[in-house]
Amino acid sequence: MLFEKGRTLKQFIKYISVGLLNTIIGLSVIFFCMKILHFTYIVSNIIGYSVGLINSFIWNKIWTFGSKGNTGIETAKFLLVFGISYTIQLGALIFIKEIMNIIPEIAQILSVGVYTITSFILNKFFTFRK
Repeated sequence: MLFEKGRTLKQFIKYISVGLLNTIIGLSVIFFCMKILHFTYIVSNIIGYSVGLINSFIWNKIWTFGSKGNTGIETAKFLLVFGISYTIQLGALIFIKEIMNIIPEIAQILSVGVYTITSFILNKFFTFRK
């Protein structure tokens, strides 16, 4: 069965844990690049997010979803899911801020929730589907 409540909840908790680890790693890399290597904030951001995305793929493939699928295909799917999830998150952010008239800080937090749920579902049922 594709959707088992207990298993899906465990995977979602692992997914959130990986996301927190990605945040720590990504910010650490960003600040290291800016403060130690003296890269611009834009280059630092690109490098930090890239490292976080690689970390996310590896941990979610192996630990969260336990996938043994083709790494090349799953990488392409993972990047596609990232793009889709980010686009949906950005749309939600604009909707929450502009239409619902919620302050930007709260809109950011709420849209991160949209991103997390969207990317989890797409990764579970598309990227790392067994």
